[in-house]
Amino acid sequence: MTSDQATTLADKIKDLRAEKRIGIRELGRMVGVSGMHISNLEKGKSAPSAELVRKLAAALETDVDELLHLADLVDPEAVNVIQNNPFAVPAFLRSAKNLTPEQWAELQKQVEKMSGESEK
Repeated sequence: MTSDQATTLADKIKDLRAEKRIGIRELGRMVGVSGMHISNLEKGKSAPSAELVRKLAAALETDVDELLHLADLVDPEAVNVIQNNPFAVPAFLRSAKNLTPEQWAELQKQVEKMSGESEK
């Protein structure tokens, strides 16, 4: 199974690790957990924290949002945005729920442009 076909977090981690030729113990060292913990993640016997998912994404050079989605987790940064904007974010999401993938991509470009301008 290639990483494009992985449907679970366990499969995705196992596939990415195999593609990059990283051993279980080595990946564990890279993210600060035991090889047994990585093995349990790959077997679906344990669930990672959002922090561990971020470390795995970095170590495996993959998209953190995809791994968080597969783990049924929400990025703590996203939670903070929602909590800091308790009325605006839900209203925005309800209004944007029917956007096409192309419209989401365009919206993302606009947000990145706005974010870049605010940092100047």
